[in-house]
Amino acid sequence: MEKSIVMTGKSSSTGRRLLSASVLRLGNLIVAAVVSLFLMPFIVHHLGDRLYGFWSLATAYIGYYGLLDLGLSSAVSQYICMAIGRNDRAECGNVFNVALRIQSLFAGVALLATGTIAAAAPWFCRNPADAALFWRVIVILGVNAAIGFPVRVYQGVLDAELRFDIQSWLATLGLALRAGLIVWAILAGGGLLALAWMTLLATLPVVALQIWLARREAPWARIDKMLIKRKSVKGLFPYSFYTLLASIADTLRFQIDPLVITGFVGLVAVTHYRVASVFMRYYIDAVYSSIGAFQQVLSRLHGAGDRTGVERVFLFATKVSICISVFIGVSLILWGKPFISRWMGAKYEDAYGPMVALSLAVLLDVVQSPSINLLYATINHRFYAYANWAEGIINLLFSLALARPLGILGVALGTLIGALVVRVGVQPWWVCKAVGLDYGRYMRFLARNLVRCGCLTGAAMAISAWGLKPSYSHMVTSAICATAGYAAGSWFLVFSGSERQQLQAAIANRNQKGLELAAVVAALSSETPRLSRLSFDDLES
Repeated sequence: MEKSIVMTGKSSSTGRRLLSASVLRLGNLIVAAVVSLFLMPFIVHHLGDRLYGFWSLATAYIGYYGLLDLGLSSAVSQYICMAIGRNDRAECGNVFNVALRIQSLFAGVALLATGTIAAAAPWFCRNPADAALFWRVIVILGVNAAIGFPVRVYQGVLDAELRFDIQSWLATLGLALRAGLIVWAILAGGGLLALAWMTLLATLPVVALQIWLARREAPWARIDKMLIKRKSVKGLFPYSFYTLLASIADTLRFQIDPLVITGFVGLVAVTHYRVASVFMRYYIDAVYSSIGAFQQVLSRLHGAGDRTGVERVFLFATKVSICISVFIGVSLILWGKPFISRWMGAKYEDAYGPMVALSLAVLLDVVQSPSINLLYATINHRFYAYANWAEGIINLLFSLALARPLGILGVALGTLIGALVVRVGVQPWWVCKAVGLDYGRYMRFLARNLVRCGCLTGAAMAISAWGLKPSYSHMVTSAICATAGYAAGSWFLVFSGSERQQLQAAIANRNQKGLELAAVVAALSSETPRLSRLSFDDLES
């Protein structure tokens, strides 16, 4: 009995951290969106179209530096989590040092690339004054990007230690510093060069805090002069390689449509399609921000060899994902048309059809996002890379075929068809096969929770249907009512009694400290020995 009480207390601490991480990440997402909507017109108005074009060109070049990471950041977090699961602190330190040296090498490559681009500035700018300005901006932004490579290792340390709260607060601090310094510099009469300097200056204190806090949270995160172990390098790069492939395929899935529209429909239609797709990125980010923290927990359990714990945490995360995904997806479909009419005008109402198709495609993706976390946590994510490429190719083929006869709706339908084939027909089966889950029970588990959340969403929307008008006041008020009704209903009809108790404990026990692997399993059941005898169906009782 005493052991059960201790376990429950520790599980509350873990649950509280995961809950706080989800809330803080969602808060960061909202703040970032608001700041972005404010900053862009402010900068364009003060700098002008021409200088802002320079800024866009420079940031585009620097943005490609992200590919130099080669997916190593996710590999660092994964292998450190597994080492923590085995209680192998020496291996944690080894992975940290190997990754830090490799990322420092990437930083050197980034600096070399920066020097090359800066030297080639006259090729981009015919005016000598423009070339001088361009290479200076490139150098500042390149140094800023290079600093970020070794810092990603410390980010992986904080993720592995489940300190998502620190990551979120640091992201908020960086956003506030960057926005404040940019606004101050521009109001003081600064130009493009000042914009670059403010970006770098906003990064430095956040980097210093991130390194200091990571070293405080993880005593093993210390620089060691040991030789790099070939075994550790071999372990990191195969994992990161498939992460890189998946990221490139994501570009094919979500960023190829504007090119197809430009070639087959027309440049003007790209703007209408943008109206339809602008919310999809926030939809994806909202769901992944809510359940992304579970991947580190799954990685720890996998490292500890706790198969039952992995299964239970995965199923709980899937419930959370379904609950959030269904409500957001249906809300976009129902409130989309009046919002577009009020926000952009009746001229852009043709974007509503593509919005519906894209919302359904994203729903099929994010509703199963915990299965992607599970593949990464169990080092089976190569399938995710293959699935992404398959979906991207299907999307491209059907978009090309439907673009001319159906316009932007045809391009959106291409995205939906790709999602239907891969996310419904292939992904659930392969995930179950890769990690040893029962496919039939998993599909019944998905179906039950989808039906429950769908019915609850329908009831909430029916009660709030009076707000489906092109009026901000009506839409906001009705959306609040629908959210409150849905949250109350899902609390009692989607989550079980034991899950509600653990969620309440996670919220209430704010002063509870400590973090144990077994607590993650206990967070889903107070009777740990019974876990091995539970099935998917038991979770519904």
